[in-house]
Amino acid sequence: MKTEPSRFFFFTIGLAALLLGWLVFEVIRPFILPIAWAIVFATLFYPVYLVFQKWLRFKALASLATLALILVILVGPVSYLSYTLASELAVVVGKFKSGQISVSALAHTPAANSIINYLKGFFFFRDVDFEQKLNQALASLEGWLGGQITGGAKNILTGIFDFALMGFSVFFLLKDGPGFINSLRGYLPLSDPQKDRLIKQVKDMVVSTIFGGVVVALAEGLTGGLAFLALGMGSPILWGAGIFIMSFVPVIGASGIWVPVAAWLFLTGAIVKGIALVLSGIVITAEDTLLRMAIISGRTKMHALLIFFSVLGGINLYGIIGLILGPLTVALFISVLEIFGNVEGGLNG
Repeated sequence: MKTEPSRFFFFTIGLAALLLGWLVFEVIRPFILPIAWAIVFATLFYPVYLVFQKWLRFKALASLATLALILVILVGPVSYLSYTLASELAVVVGKFKSGQISVSALAHTPAANSIINYLKGFFFFRDVDFEQKLNQALASLEGWLGGQITGGAKNILTGIFDFALMGFSVFFLLKDGPGFINSLRGYLPLSDPQKDRLIKQVKDMVVSTIFGGVVVALAEGLTGGLAFLALGMGSPILWGAGIFIMSFVPVIGASGIWVPVAAWLFLTGAIVKGIALVLSGIVITAEDTLLRMAIISGRTKMHALLIFFSVLGGINLYGIIGLILGPLTVALFISVLEIFGNVEGGLNG
């Protein structure tokens, strides 16, 4: 007579699965960042891989060709941009040190004085020394930048090792990605309609987070950098990089860069440049809206507040890759919750 497995059996299997899952995570935890970058690049370049596969027929050759293209893009332009960005950062810090960019001079302009006097009319701003606060903020920024540059120099070997691991992972993710997904699909304790729904939601989240984030950020960073270059503002790579990063932050977005700079221009009397920068900012905002509509339209989206905190938490946990991994992790969690919530209600898609 066949007997049903006991509750103790399920409890034991579940406990063993949790323990082994934790051990597996501990094994791969040192390599989370290169794997995460590999997933991002494999997702971004998968359409290119499909084109190469049609031409070359063999998956391994197509994956190798795609990886070579990724490496050419990263090692060439990105290396140059990184070097230029570091140089521009050093120039900006030097200008603050030498007094070429003076917070004191800005604080004593008529327009700035009017704003400061207006703010001091409020009780909680009455005893605030705005000039001192700005100087302290700039000193903190200078110290942070110096620490980042020093830390980056010390970790060159680690960066090279992680880069090699990322390339290795990209090759197999491109070649065997669909196989990985099918294998994972077989392990899910869900019905086929539920599996299809979960995979579709995860795919939509990945497209929305990676394409909707990275592509839009690149477009905005490029537009912003060109605008600063055209206006003769100096350090266009630095400004473009700042806009790229800020574009991941909901609500504030790229305006967190161009609005303060435009205000600076107006306060220092560069009215024409200020108006031109505001117009460029409007173009960037329109670009953000139109591109996100085109990429994310019809796909699952998260609330702006949830994205905001997931971006901040992702950066705190993962570093710069957290701009993508933070929202993606939360989005995947929500997808799984929705699926298992619908299991109870009998909603199988």
